[in-house]
Formats: sequence, structure tokens, C-alpha cells
Amino acid sequence: MASEEKLTYIGYREGVDPRLLTLGSLVFDFVNPRFQDPYVHEKLTPDDIDIWTIDDQRTNCWVGYKTGKGCSFGGGILNLAELNSSHNIDNYHVVLASTGSKIEIIKPAKFFEEVILKSDAARFWLQSRLAVSRKLKYYYGLTMQNPSIWLLTGVYVMKDATCLNVSGKSSSLDGSITTPLPDPSGIAAMLQLNPNAHWKTNSGLTIGGGSTFLGDRVWAAQHHRVGAKYVDIRDGVQLHSKQLKLLNVFDMKASRGESTAAELEVESSPDLDDEEESSGYQGVDDYWVKFGEELKDIEDEFS
Repeated sequence: MASEEKLTYIGYREGVDPRLLTLGSLVFDFVNPRFQDPYVHEKLTPDDIDIWTIDDQRTNCWVGYKTGKGCSFGGGILNLAELNSSHNIDNYHVVLASTGSKIEIIKPAKFFEEVILKSDAARFWLQSRLAVSRKLKYYYGLTMQNPSIWLLTGVYVMKDATCLNVSGKSSSLDGSITTPLPDPSGIAAMLQLNPNAHWKTNSGLTIGGGSTFLGDRVWAAQHHRVGAKYVDIRDGVQLHSKQLKLLNVFDMKASRGESTAAELEVESSPDLDDEEESSGYQGVDDYWVKFGEELKDIEDEFS
């Protein structure tokens, strides 16, 4: 099942309500997208969807993933039958559905500049969070890097999906009935059978023993990092389209007559084969406690 394309989608255990993962949303941690009060972008209009996205609709599809790691996608029974143990299969899952849709923003950098940075709500979210991040950088010094911000650029939505576990040892399934993967109807046939049944792949792995989730859910998502470079600007200087003036919080480094802006640039999506990036970012508890306190002061002052 190995793909030549690098893994850029992250899988979510039990799926996520699509209303909480809308394209254009901003998060601190793509593994745990509800972490630290993310910015949830309003649902794109039909016109915006036509302009900015591509919708790859699929039937009898599946997603294979390890929670918090990169995903593999497939359609039909043959690819699923080739699922192998090239991944560490501990906590590995396969989600099956009769219909699915992978929706991606075509040009993330342009979308960010022309849609997100023109949203008042998104601008305030960025201005406030970046201002706190910069202030805390002086407080913590070199011991703490500024947290990354991630732009949600792709979702894989599946309807009425069945989530199954993957095992490499049939001995753990004593007492269960293990059968070959159904043929020729494949995925559709598996969806009609008891989810507690088990199937063997060509490579000897066993799939089965899961749960069914009704309705639309996001089972995987793609994010791009939003890079931020802080610059001091003279008051009254006009900013360019990728610069965002930060909220005026106390800063010992600021000079009189100067303000701080962030130059924002949408970078590449993470390679989720990379353990360092695939872990997302949550920092340390003390940092986020301090971050929350500073953020509340800003929101109380500017709201």
C-alpha cells in the first residue's frame, strides 16, 4: 500500500464533526485541533468552493492511519488487500465507507492572503495570538520556541463510516471468525457485514473488530504551517498585504514611535513520516497557562 507521495494528512480517531474542521481554520496543534481555542473559519460559500477548492469524490473508499500520524488513502478492495506491515501497526485503524470526499484548497498561500487575512475574525485571532507569542518569547528566552500556527487546507470526509482495527497477530483473535477479504464487491460487501467480523489481508494482517459512526465526519485533515517573522515598523508606514500589525501590548523591546508587525507566509504541509513534525505542538503546561492569562487580558481590552 506504500505511496510515492509523502504523507501530508493526519488521521483522527472516531472522526471529527465537520463544523469544527472547516477549511481555512487556524490551529496550534494539527494532531489535536481543538487545543487552545482555535479559529474556526466560517463555512465556505458555494462560490468560494468553486474558486478555491477541488473536490475528489470517491465511492467504496477507505482511509488507513495510526492515530496522530500520517494517512494512506485507497479505493476498492485490491489496494486494501495489499495493506502491509510497513507501518508500526500498534494503534492502527482502517475506516471504510461507501462514499467519501477529499476536499483541498488549490492555492493555500493565495487563499490565506485573499480570504483569511481579509476576515476580521481571523485577523484578530492572529493579531492577539502572535502578540502574546512574541511577548512570551522575551519572558522565556531561548528555552521556548514560538508555537507554530497551522492553516487547515484539506479534509477527507466520509459518511456512515465503519472504523476497524488492524492486528498483525491472529492469536489475539482467538474465538473469532477470520475470512478472506470479500470479492468481487469488496468494500461494499465489508460494509454490509458485522463489524465484529475479521478479514485477512494478502500480507497476513487481520482487519476487524470496530465501530460504525453515522453521518459525515472528518477522518483526516491536511494543514500548512503559517510562518511568522516579526518586524518593527514606524508608525504610519503602510503595510503590504502579507503583513499584519500586532495588537499594542506592553513590550520592553518596543521603541517609542514604533509598532510591531508580523510578516506571514504559508509554508509547506508537514511530512508526517517525520516524527518531529507529526507530533504537532503543545509545548509545556506552564507556557500555556501563561499564554492563556495574557490572551485573556488582550481579549478583555480589545473586545
